[in-house]
Amino acid sequence: MKIFSIIFTILFIIIFFQFTISVTINNNNNIFIDNYNDLSSPSSSSSSSSSSSSSSSSSSSDAPLQPPPCGDLKVCLYTELNYEGILYEYSIYSGKTDLPELVRNNITSFVSNADVCFITYNPYMTQQISLGEFLSNYYIVFGDIVQTIAPGLCKDLPNHFD
Repeated sequence: MKIFSIIFTILFIIIFFQFTISVTINNNNNIFIDNYNDLSSPSSSSSSSSSSSSSSSSSSSDAPLQPPPCGDLKVCLYTELNYEGILYEYSIYSGKTDLPELVRNNITSFVSNADVCFITYNPYMTQQISLGEFLSNYYIVFGDIVQTIAPGLCKDLPNHFD
């Protein structure tokens, strides 16, 4: 039993030091994960030798990754870290919308310019996303199970959709 405890501790330390996540708090005291740095990637160990490449997927500085622009009353969903990959734009005027297959259960980063509710079924769960909220690594939070988006506040939704 002691050997399992030692192995578990070693694995935890390896995983813990493998990744770093920068967290900031905005004016509304909402916590956002702003930047994701994979310490094992070669690009993070090289300093600024490729500083002219502005579209790299990992940042060499500790500054938070700024989100790309997203239209008014829209939520921009991305299937890759750092706002890359397939882009799906949701407008609150679309009402409750089931996400397309390529994006469903695969939201890795997003920028929100509206209050919306991310919804998953089986089990039914919701997560409130607020105007101005953005995450460059959302998959680890809830993005791997989001299936539907609805405009407004989650608390105003019925317990489930038919």
